[in-house]
Amino acid sequence: MFCPNDDCPDYLNTGLRAEYRKDIAVCPYCETPLVAYRPEEPAPEPGELPTKPRIADDEPMEPVIEATDPTEVTIIKSILDGAAIPFITRGESQFSAFRGAFVSGSVFNPRGHGVVFAVPSRMAEHARALLDELEDLEEPDDRG
Repeated sequence: MFCPNDDCPDYLNTGLRAEYRKDIAVCPYCETPLVAYRPEEPAPEPGELPTKPRIADDEPMEPVIEATDPTEVTIIKSILDGAAIPFITRGESQFSAFRGAFVSGSVFNPRGHGVVFAVPSRMAEHARALLDELEDLEEPDDRG
């Protein structure tokens, strides 16, 4: 869901249309009713829901990144969703890298598995370029 109001304080501050969960019906900044499509995109036909590009049944999928940090998994999903790149994940249902006595992740489970993200091969190069920016966001080395 997106805020269509061009005068929304959030849109004026950021220059971006905020995306909200489906259970939120009104923009929290300007109280405008939300719409199901990004306003810059053409509105869908009546009765048609907006979708990401479809993946054909026989379309090859290509792994582009693997993540073992729960926060990184969430960020990767957000980046791919924001770029309207369809993806599938492998290992997310068994994702257990940080399960243990402490939810904070201070107990590492060596038997844990990462989550592998795969995208259509035709979009793999673009997805990798977007995800390469994650490495730039890592904290700088404190040595020296």
